[in-house]
Amino acid sequence: MPVLRAHRIDQTSELPSPSQILSTRFTTELDQWRTQAHADWHALRGQAQLPTTNQLPDYLLDRYAFRAYMRARFGLHIKDRFSKPIAPQMGSWVQRTQTGLRGVPSLGIAPVKLNDPVVVTPQLRDLLDRWRTYLSGFGITYASHLYQPPENTTWLDFYQRSALYPFFPPAFGPSFAEKMAEQQRRRVMETHDLSDIMGLYVLILQAHEDTHRAQKGEPLLCEFTLALLWCRFLDENNLWHLQRNEDSGRSFNDEEPYLRRLQIAESELRALFHDTADGVQDIAGTHAYDDVALAGWLFDAHLMTYREYLELVTRCLGGHPIRSKLDILIREFLSRLTATGA
Repeated sequence: MPVLRAHRIDQTSELPSPSQILSTRFTTELDQWRTQAHADWHALRGQAQLPTTNQLPDYLLDRYAFRAYMRARFGLHIKDRFSKPIAPQMGSWVQRTQTGLRGVPSLGIAPVKLNDPVVVTPQLRDLLDRWRTYLSGFGITYASHLYQPPENTTWLDFYQRSALYPFFPPAFGPSFAEKMAEQQRRRVMETHDLSDIMGLYVLILQAHEDTHRAQKGEPLLCEFTLALLWCRFLDENNLWHLQRNEDSGRSFNDEEPYLRRLQIAESELRALFHDTADGVQDIAGTHAYDDVALAGWLFDAHLMTYREYLELVTRCLGGHPIRSKLDILIREFLSRLTATGA
């Protein structure tokens, strides 16, 4: 069982009951907690200057907002990289990134070099144009500098644009090519050269990172929303031969089996993209976002796996109650807190 990441700020204080945690209404005071999230972020950032913006990314907004809520209401605090000062993490980011860089040995693709330029190919331009057109078709809006070919950009600069900088290094390479069946990979290379593989990698990374820079709300749900968009994009552009193992049928997108169970209207998907709180309210009702935010907090506390989280959010967005499962997780959480004295 993973080590519990949450603890009590004051170990002499009385623990809340499961019903108290489940009956709270984070969303009724959402603006207050989002304001506190910005204050907490600035305290963690200190004097550090980030490469893109010094503001709390909207993608991370409700991770910090719900943590502020749980800390103020119940004295419960999560200890992980998101709760640590940012400057030391910036200092170690290049080394962590450099250590993890990898290519595709089976195809002779070497790891990228951080100071080398990102190569912009005609195929990449075409794919980015398709992605922008696709998002516009949903009425999704975003800043004009997003989803543009990364001209005159080094891999270092490209990677540092991530909404998760400096907490996590980027996706290190076109590993999807290693996940293909051997015969499938040979067939792909008969019609695509290595620059095409790298172009698709840049598209995947840029669609992922720029989308997160445009999103707002709860980051795990932002990830799920991106997966909804990405899988529909693959459907419409006949690109699944590059994103699924044709022998096993396994998708390279962990979210696909879950999102296929949902019928999300374009207006709902647009709302989820722009603000997950609004989107969940449109889809599942006023207080469903309390449950989604709590599920994200419990995931961060190491009470469930990502697949278990995906099951919960899929059920919630599908109109099914998830309170009974949340109640079980909260009871387990409180029991472990009591047992460890954390």
